[in-house]
Amino acid sequence: MKIIISHDVDHLYLNEHFKDSFLLGNFYRSLKNIAQGNISLGTFLKRFSAQLNRVKELHEFNKQSGVKETFFFGMRKGLNLSYDWKNTKPFIDYLLKENVLIGMHGMGYNSYGLLQEEATRIKTMLPRHYPLGIRNHYLRMDDSTLGIMEKIGFLFDSTYYTTESAKYYAADSAFLQGNIWEIPINIMDAGFISNNEKDLIEIKIKTLAKIQKAENNNQPFFVINFHDLYFSDAYPVYKQWYEWLISYFLEQNYEFIDFIQALQILNKQPLHADRLN
Repeated sequence: MKIIISHDVDHLYLNEHFKDSFLLGNFYRSLKNIAQGNISLGTFLKRFSAQLNRVKELHEFNKQSGVKETFFFGMRKGLNLSYDWKNTKPFIDYLLKENVLIGMHGMGYNSYGLLQEEATRIKTMLPRHYPLGIRNHYLRMDDSTLGIMEKIGFLFDSTYYTTESAKYYAADSAFLQGNIWEIPINIMDAGFISNNEKDLIEIKIKTLAKIQKAENNNQPFFVINFHDLYFSDAYPVYKQWYEWLISYFLEQNYEFIDFIQALQILNKQPLHADRLN
């Protein structure tokens, strides 16, 4: 089983959120964390710093650990993803120079026109013939979504996610629909950690159980979705969990790959280091 690490970039800077509900929602959730004894006042205040993204910090950690990763960036505002799509360019340029795979964080999941417009936007910031992949914001999909993605030219999607409490989509392993591969998420930080944020040991136990289940099911890939926002001392349990998880994978000699390498495996093609050229 190979490990695929991915990161959704939902926020860049605090000033994007003066007209949406993110700040108020984060304020009340964080206040609840203080009341429950999960975080300190100092940690609470860190959650409202001017810089919300941790793209470079997270990449540097991954790079030092030998982790291949994929970053998904939004190309349209909505659901508290409130940055202008053009503001992602410095981050995309930085990651491309680091040979990191870039994907799109889709918004118009059930509209060919909207999703096509988003794809056109991200293509302006990517090399010609760049392999397009996608994960939808808030993991939104309906029966038309994969067909729309395939028609636009996406090679893979990683939106499917099955949890213990609610099966959003009944798939744990990769499958092909038409010409697009669905490579589902196995663990996503939201919900998995936030529902039990105080007990890191319990979160680790749950994590190990999910990994063992995937191994028992002979899954070819194990996909992690960790939002870059949480790679910060403002979210200590999230950050500690992620650092522990990467260390665990390294100690157990798991191999890290990205989604394009996963496609090559699924299509029975050799892995090439120059896949993005």
